[in-house]
Amino acid sequence: MRARTTATVVLAGAVMVLTAGCNFISPQTTTEQYAPSDGFETNLGAIQIRNAIVFTESGDKGSLSVTLINTSSTDQDVSFQYKSLGSTATATIPVPANSTVSRGTAGGDEQVILDGIGEQPGSLLRVFVQYGTQSGKNFDIPVLDGSLPQYKTLLPSVSPSSVPVQVPSSEPSPAPTS
Repeated sequence: MRARTTATVVLAGAVMVLTAGCNFISPQTTTEQYAPSDGFETNLGAIQIRNAIVFTESGDKGSLSVTLINTSSTDQDVSFQYKSLGSTATATIPVPANSTVSRGTAGGDEQVILDGIGEQPGSLLRVFVQYGTQSGKNFDIPVLDGSLPQYKTLLPSVSPSSVPVQVPSSEPSPAPTS
């Protein structure tokens, strides 16, 4: 709705009529929904995908940073399919009923490692997301590196389970000799 305001101004004996068009109701950008970060967001049935980003140093191995919200009363396994060295690879994240699961969103979080992504920082990784019998959805996830301080800890790292663990033997070690 627009209102027109008319004002009469008298300057040095001359009469001027000024007209101004103003909006009483302007579109409010604070009510528009948008992704407030660098990641991608979408909804897929009862699963909400929030702030999906892939972090990589070399474009070979990537760490998927994502938050998944399951609004259903059923546990879901959410699959992310992507091209890996010419083949299709799948990473699956279990999301319990009525819960939120985050992977790789903070330093020390459990990471979902995507091998052979073939995308350099600054590009987009095409991913197909699907769970249960729900129709899947293709979307592009931004690929970033660790050049910003807040992203350094989100790069792919060796998982604790793959680090060799030294188990002490039950036999005493020989005493040092002089």
